[in-house]
Amino acid sequence: MLVLLVTVATAAAQGPEAAAGTPVAAARIDPVAGGGAVRDATAPAPGPATDGAVAGVLADLVEFWRTGAPAALTRRMTPLAGGAVAVDSSAAQLGPGGAPCIGAPGDIAGNAYYCPSADAIVYDSAGLVPVLLGRYGVAALAASFGHEYGHAVQARLGPTAAQRSAQPARYPGLLVEAQGDCYAGAFLAWVVAGRSAHVHLPPESLLVAVAPLLDFRDAPTVRPDAPTAHGLAIDRLRSALVGLRRGAAACRALNRAALHPALGTAGTVADGAARFPDAGAALAAGRPGIQALAARWSAASGSGSTTGPRPSGAAPTGTTGGSAAGTSVTPDPADLAAAAPLGQFAEAAALALAVGRTLPGRDGARASDTLPSCFAGAWTETVYGHARPGQLGSWAGDVDEALDLVRSRPGARFADLAAFADGYDRGLAGCS
Repeated sequence: MLVLLVTVATAAAQGPEAAAGTPVAAARIDPVAGGGAVRDATAPAPGPATDGAVAGVLADLVEFWRTGAPAALTRRMTPLAGGAVAVDSSAAQLGPGGAPCIGAPGDIAGNAYYCPSADAIVYDSAGLVPVLLGRYGVAALAASFGHEYGHAVQARLGPTAAQRSAQPARYPGLLVEAQGDCYAGAFLAWVVAGRSAHVHLPPESLLVAVAPLLDFRDAPTVRPDAPTAHGLAIDRLRSALVGLRRGAAACRALNRAALHPALGTAGTVADGAARFPDAGAALAAGRPGIQALAARWSAASGSGSTTGPRPSGAAPTGTTGGSAAGTSVTPDPADLAAAAPLGQFAEAAALALAVGRTLPGRDGARASDTLPSCFAGAWTETVYGHARPGQLGSWAGDVDEALDLVRSRPGARFADLAAFADGYDRGLAGCS
């Protein structure tokens, strides 16, 4: 399935099946009766029941960009001239009014996009929306349309299509898509705060809300300067976090210098054959670096041991003794099981999570329950792009393997994803 996050067709579903998460029961969209402003381009057949849900999301997006974003941005916003256009990709032909930017229903299969020439959002009502709702839930529908609406915002606030064409080096495709992810994050923060009329999401919905963004990421072989680049999963998560934490104004301020994408990291190569004969060898390869990082944390926290108070709710991790700095810690079997289909870097990341659970808090305080994920992110950063060929961290997909483990392991929360990103971005300084 190609999802609406691709205004082009280069982002492919890369994430683990389990990482989609489970839709949160309390999440809902109050639909707009009759589909609201959504126009069915494959009439005279009646629009699907999901048109009302899409209309509800779009109504809240309009309100967010009218009152929820900073005034410096909202005063420059105008309604979509072309509105929203639903296309049943399985239909034989388009209706009399047609649909912008496509010539036949099949052109939109599994997709959606902002059409600048018509100032409209066009989407596959049969092959996209039901899949988003069925696999991820209503939170993902809100995030996905929030991203696409972000491109409509760019048409008003910049970078516009004309600006991107005139200055492609200043406004690369990766920046355009990062801004769309960021705007989606800002919208989600507003919704989770309870300010929206139609979309209702509890905070725990954020894990599944960002899932399609992370699943539909670029393959590691995509060049970061490709005009259609969207980024690795870690890149898309980091962009969404900017919007979630700092709001739409921070998204508007994003520029190329601020990106620092993991996509295209020097010192990494496309994934090849398995690097190690088995999981045990992968764990052995990762253990020295993980131990060294744990020792740094313990020294900085004022403790010479990694056996401080566990994060609240953390289960004990199996060990073969009480050695310091994680020398005898073993991964949680459930984490190893989740890592197995992801790859050998994920298996090593399971060890980093296990060691992270043994770390003390700073200055004798109880460690936060997100410290293990943050520690895993910090360890990932120490090896990603810095390893010898064939070692952990040398493959371009390694960082996403670790992130996929964090998001697919039993009991995963959005806070764990955010902590992993903080550790990856700031090292141990980003952890608490």
